[in-house]
Amino acid sequence: MIEFHTLLPHISLRPYIKMYFWGRDANPPEVQRIVPNGEMGLWFYRGNKVEYGGKGEVQSCLSGQPVSFLDISSRGEIEIVGAHFTVLGACLFFRNINGAFGEFINITDSDDRELKDLEEQVALAKSYADCWTVMEAFFLKRLTTTDVDILNLRRLHRAISYGQRHLAEARIDDIAMEACLSRRHFGRLFSELVGLSPKDFLRLRRYHKTLSDIKTNRSGMSITEIAWRNGYYDFSHLSSDFRKISGYSPSCLLHVSENDHDEIGWRI
Repeated sequence: MIEFHTLLPHISLRPYIKMYFWGRDANPPEVQRIVPNGEMGLWFYRGNKVEYGGKGEVQSCLSGQPVSFLDISSRGEIEIVGAHFTVLGACLFFRNINGAFGEFINITDSDDRELKDLEEQVALAKSYADCWTVMEAFFLKRLTTTDVDILNLRRLHRAISYGQRHLAEARIDDIAMEACLSRRHFGRLFSELVGLSPKDFLRLRRYHKTLSDIKTNRSGMSITEIAWRNGYYDFSHLSSDFRKISGYSPSCLLHVSENDHDEIGWRI
């Protein structure tokens, strides 16, 4: 983005929403690639619609949990405003997010009347600050009416924290045990509240951690050594995962990646 701004949400929303964001690019590249990171987002494109490769034009959407890249293109300027959720944040505001697995849910096709009203308010807002104001009112209202089981939410939070601390050697059985749940129950609950399987979540986290380590490598370690330290069996395993998630080999990804300072970290 040529212009990009963020804002922290109300303190009561911060466990669930990382930030509100706004960006505008008057002359975007022909194609931009989005890479999943295991966290959901709510996106509104003000003005021009955006073409999501193979999924048609989108004006606004709730980003689900794909496990591979998506190429987007637009006709002219892109202006986007939205919210970036924490791993477990979206489930407090939207029901049945497991149905969003691998998808970007077009708000136009949603049966959520209040979300459609929010889309209209964002489209009519005079500035991105006004957009953030109506979005925050929407989320604060929903926070008071959520019916998510807080005990299960805390269990998953503890399990996710454990998995991220032990990313290189984390096993699903160990993470489930951290949540005091059977593997089967844990997997079902995780998919229901995160919108992604535990295995795929760890894959995405491992990918982003490894890419970050490669970019910031100042100790002279080889990519193979970094891969091994992050839980990949060898370079071949890393290369295969990088291609599936980003569409690029590790060397090509380092060449084309431009998201070092992107606070959201979706784009390449």
